[in-house]
Amino acid sequence: MREEFKISDLGSLTYFLGLEVVYKDHGLFLTQRKYIKDMLAKFKMQDCKIAGTPMEVNHKLSSHEGELIEDITSYQSLVGSLNYATLTRVDICYNVSVLSQFMHTPRKPHMDAAKRILKYLKGTINEGLYYPYVSVLGLKLFSDADWAGSKEDRRSTSGYLTFADSKLISWSSKKQPTIALSSTEAEYRGLAIATQEAMWMKTLFKDLGLEFGTPTIFGDNMSSIHLAANPIFHARTKHIEVHYHYVREKVLSKEIQISSVSTHKQCADILTKALDGTKLCKFKAMIGL
Repeated sequence: MREEFKISDLGSLTYFLGLEVVYKDHGLFLTQRKYIKDMLAKFKMQDCKIAGTPMEVNHKLSSHEGELIEDITSYQSLVGSLNYATLTRVDICYNVSVLSQFMHTPRKPHMDAAKRILKYLKGTINEGLYYPYVSVLGLKLFSDADWAGSKEDRRSTSGYLTFADSKLISWSSKKQPTIALSSTEAEYRGLAIATQEAMWMKTLFKDLGLEFGTPTIFGDNMSSIHLAANPIFHARTKHIEVHYHYVREKVLSKEIQISSVSTHKQCADILTKALDGTKLCKFKAMIGL
């Protein structure tokens, strides 16, 4: 079980580019506690109430609904500050990504949603990423996609988490550039993005002289997994752009492997949609946050 860190017992503490690095006998703990406190003060939210989650489940933010904000620089500054907080707070990546889509014409509901993230961060200010000292090294990625999750344009959101053994080393939450016609297509595109990350990490590890096995990408959509492993180009998937079959090429050449994971254990879900408190806490524990 991951140890709970207390502010009164931080051990050796180092500050680096706004990050607080806590050195313990068994691992490292990265947090942005001071940065978040300063951000709360900057936006006059230090006395705000605490929110249990960073965003409402099934939120309906739109670029056309709500009163326009007169001072858009205040919104842009807040979202920009929140974006920097994602260096250690993976749990707000999806939410910040959504708010970043309204930077040019922000409205009151968008500002309220951004302030809700601040309320959530205030209640979880001591949280951060934990990196245990272990010698085992193996690349594994979790890939997920929320099909047609955007109420604005019905585009899907892809997310992946990259682990070196149990240590989270990279992550992404991003809206897909085109509309997917099925959940299989959305998940397959997500696998392609995760595959590109896996190959980049594989090259980086080799350059550093680190030994590891074949990277494994975990997905929870069986149709997309079968599509990646099947060398036959099905007629029903012809509308998927050819370059997305990059993932199949890497599977056939055994440079990566694709494996299934239960939806209940798909921790990349935290990067594709707003979750309720129970799921959020569960996935945070799984990724070491």
